[in-house]
Amino acid sequence: MPSSPPDWLNAHGDATPVIDPESHVREYAERRGRDPNENCPSLVIGGFINLMVEPLAEAVGAAESDVRLGLQGPKTIDRSQGAAVEADSLRPGLRIGELDGHPIGVARIPVGGARSVMTLEELMALGARTFLIAGATGALRPGIKVGDYVIATSGLREEGASYHYRPPDHPARADGPASRALIEAARNSDHASHAGRVWSTDAPYREFTGKVRHYGEQGVLSVDMEASALMIVTEFRGADLGLILTVSDLVYRPDWPNIFGTDEYRANCADMAGIVVRAARALLAAREEFPRP
Repeated sequence: MPSSPPDWLNAHGDATPVIDPESHVREYAERRGRDPNENCPSLVIGGFINLMVEPLAEAVGAAESDVRLGLQGPKTIDRSQGAAVEADSLRPGLRIGELDGHPIGVARIPVGGARSVMTLEELMALGARTFLIAGATGALRPGIKVGDYVIATSGLREEGASYHYRPPDHPARADGPASRALIEAARNSDHASHAGRVWSTDAPYREFTGKVRHYGEQGVLSVDMEASALMIVTEFRGADLGLILTVSDLVYRPDWPNIFGTDEYRANCADMAGIVVRAARALLAAREEFPRP
């Protein structure tokens, strides 16, 4: 029988989830000969691609931990053995570093609403309570240029994952201390920054010209694939999210100018990592909940 988002929270009498994220991650670690008791620092910084993650890891001296994330690891072919084997190294992992005397996690967050939500669920189950995440976005409005930053403080929900946590009329927001720290840290960048609403979709090849125009006229700043889903799951679990996005392309223009794969894009990702680290420092200095070793 077909269903739609308003039906997805109907548990049909028993709302107990079958899979517990903490139990799964610890079981998987033990199965792979890793420490099943390793926890995640309260503060995690990360990004969706290595261009965003590696500068963060370098800034805090992060080293690999025993935590491997992701409910199902991707498969690869071991050509030497001619067999499909699970590639543990390809599963999203948690690295742990130190910033101003505090432990800090560094994570690569998978692209897309569903897998990014799954990863944050597992990090939160292991102790993460605050996230600063770097990503990319396409501008919907003139006046927002390639290379600018968008700090997503609310979301337009057109991805699927969030509807398994909150009903359709529930607002997606990320306007707490983490977002405010990013807004302040971005003031010191040479790039312009904009804070506001972001449209999240599962289908980047179905961003219709008319819809882009309409959402831009309604004040939506840009489009991505994860923001609203991450806002909903962190709010659902009582965590704090800050999400900064570099503008990689101009969706509002029919010729779709973009800088993917260019030196400019790489430089913007590195600059954005500096903003995330400054925001992390501000949060660590202001709050007592981040313990020192």
